Amino acid sequence: MGENERLEFRGSSFFALVPFVIFIVITISLSFFNAADLDMMIGAGVVGLLVGMIFVKDLAKYWDSVLEGLGSKVGMTAVMLWLVVGIYGNILKSGHIVEGLVWLSVKMDIGGSTFTVAAFIFSAIFAMATGSGFGTISTMSFIIYPAGILLGSNPAVLAGAILSGAAFGDNLAPVSDTTIIAATSQEYEHKEGSAEIGGTVRTRIPYVLIAGAISIILFFIFGSTGTSTDANLAGELLQQYQNPKGLLLLIPTLLVILLAVKGTNIFAALSTGILSAILIGIFAGLFDFSALIAIEDGVITGAIPEGVAGMTTVSILLIMVVAMGNLLIRSGCMDMTVNWLNEKVIKTPREAEISIFFLATIFGILIAAINTIANICVAPFVNAIGGKNRLHPYRRANILATAICSFPFFLPYGGCVLLLDSCKIRI
Repeated sequence: MGENERLEFRGSSFFALVPFVIFIVITISLSFFNAADLDMMIGAGVVGLLVGMIFVKDLAKYWDSVLEGLGSKVGMTAVMLWLVVGIYGNILKSGHIVEGLVWLSVKMDIGGSTFTVAAFIFSAIFAMATGSGFGTISTMSFIIYPAGILLGSNPAVLAGAILSGAAFGDNLAPVSDTTIIAATSQEYEHKEGSAEIGGTVRTRIPYVLIAGAISIILFFIFGSTGTSTDANLAGELLQQYQNPKGLLLLIPTLLVILLAVKGTNIFAALSTGILSAILIGIFAGLFDFSALIAIEDGVITGAIPEGVAGMTTVSILLIMVVAMGNLLIRSGCMDMTVNWLNEKVIKTPREAEISIFFLATIFGILIAAINTIANICVAPFVNAIGGKNRLHPYRRANILATAICSFPFFLPYGGCVLLLDSCKIRI
């Protein structure tokens, strides 16, 4: 970028950090007060951008840079993916996929340690199918948790199995917001575009499966209280939550994962999943067309509009952060920061990887209320550090996703833990 194109701030290029700092401080404060609100986070971004223009020399160039960021291909790709994923995930939920998993767990007539392992596996499957860690936790906590207690599972370990399964699936699913942000934010240095979602998932599979296997062993060892189980009572309690036909919707889930891993365009893979889920759902009697879209008293409802609505706010938040990140790039602040790190901290590619992990960890710990937000915030820095040190976008995306899918899932003030605890209280 030529000097005449650089966005200049009064005093120092580091004043380009002002909007980002304001946003981060407000977001962290909301997280620690357990008051995370996406609308307020968007408001924090708007306030940050308004305050940031006080320090710029050329207002027109400042807002051009902001608008350029708002419409960036990286941001718009993630937004479009989220909207499609929102529709896909809601269709699967309408098809009673979780009720199918509950039916399977009851029919297996298992208890204690084995059920704890099953809770981990079912949570992982549901998270991979829907791409939602939060959705997995709320659903599994409400249905699977009480059954596990009746069947002799250790309450604390069972809760950990649900959280771990949600993190496992969130990390591995091509349709997960974690995977989408981590991949689409990591750009290639010598060609256009960002890391392919299927490629990032394919390269991380060995590591995730090893972690999953270790988890299964530990859940089996520590997952039982040693008390007698009551399978009949558990079956009666869960009778209303059982539907074996729901397992048919594992077919579109497998299709999406296989197509994405094989390198098929992610939009094509998702379209295949949506179409197959609709056909299976309708012909198997899992739902009718009105479950997809319907008009009731002048209000449009259904999986399609509700799926889009569920992703709208977080999509706006994403492009706000991308806009703030563009200010760091246009001002030269990002380059200066990365150059300083390379001079003082990073000497080798391995040290760059460690730095990325620690940076993502810090954001994951500070913004643990919603791991998606931590992912959005740290992604531009990971992209800059990784690009400067010639780390492949797949590698950057996998380190970022691993950190973001770890700490927010077990910190006592993390959104996932608090959600699970609130679901247990309602039972």
